Amino acid sequence: MILDAKLLQNIIDAENPLQVVWEYTLKLWQVEVYPENLVTFYNDRETLISQFEQALYHGYFEIYDLLLEHARHQDGSYVHERLQGDNIVIIADSLSMREVGLLKKRLGEHGWNLELEGFSIVPFPTLTESLSIKLLGTNPAGGKDTASFRYRYLTGPGEMPNLPAKEATLVWLRLPDKELEHVTVAQATTVTDAFNITVETLIRLLKQLTNRHIFITSDHGYLYATSPAHYWEMPRGIEDDARKVFPRESRAQLITKENEVFLPRNEPSEQRHFVFYETHVGILGRYWWASARASDRCTGHGGLSLTEIFVPIISVTPL
Repeated sequence: MILDAKLLQNIIDAENPLQVVWEYTLKLWQVEVYPENLVTFYNDRETLISQFEQALYHGYFEIYDLLLEHARHQDGSYVHERLQGDNIVIIADSLSMREVGLLKKRLGEHGWNLELEGFSIVPFPTLTESLSIKLLGTNPAGGKDTASFRYRYLTGPGEMPNLPAKEATLVWLRLPDKELEHVTVAQATTVTDAFNITVETLIRLLKQLTNRHIFITSDHGYLYATSPAHYWEMPRGIEDDARKVFPRESRAQLITKENEVFLPRNEPSEQRHFVFYETHVGILGRYWWASARASDRCTGHGGLSLTEIFVPIISVTPL
């Protein structure tokens, strides 16, 4: 069973339940050999992570209260505290727990050693602006140098920024998120494409940084679903109301008088489908709905699920 009684009890009894959950979910994505078919690998492991989180939802719903509490206190310190000396911190937009082991394999082939320092819980809602406003005061494209670090914005492998020497620098990389936005039911673009272009960009960027201390982290993860095994169905009436509030690709929305009419605030814990926090409402867990058109997105973020709110913190050094 994906979550047996012993593991569940270990999570409940742990001094830090989030650490136990992180370590277990990370194991689901580890690889001994780089997968021959990355799409198949993602689809298989996504089924497992969905089953695990659903068991956790029913067996220890309090995990979502813990996640939201940590998200509430997240001020971007996991980034700030690494912007020291001439360190480089790369925020790879939407990088998730899925990519940790894969990145280690691929970048290792190009002379880089990746060590996982740990994880962070990102701000809620799990949108890019939730973190960028704390770090930059604006969206990533509008960011500028600050009093404590220099800033560079990077959208892909074709444009390498000029990085200042001997100064702490934050690099915001719009990948893999920019490419994940094109992963649809039609699968003209796949998660393989998104991962490969991210790797290509990182390799080109890292070539400039052989004498710097480098960290890679993220602003949020994402939900990925290409089959009903990857998401949880909502009851029909609740799904109909959710569709009136949430575009498929955005799992968080501003709270308005109009959408509050459709979304219940006082559901029992084990029947809760949404999470309200300050100005936003998000979809809870892996609740989502089926794709009806070839152009429908297979990825989204903004909600409160394990793969959206946990992000890795990776230290990168030359081999």
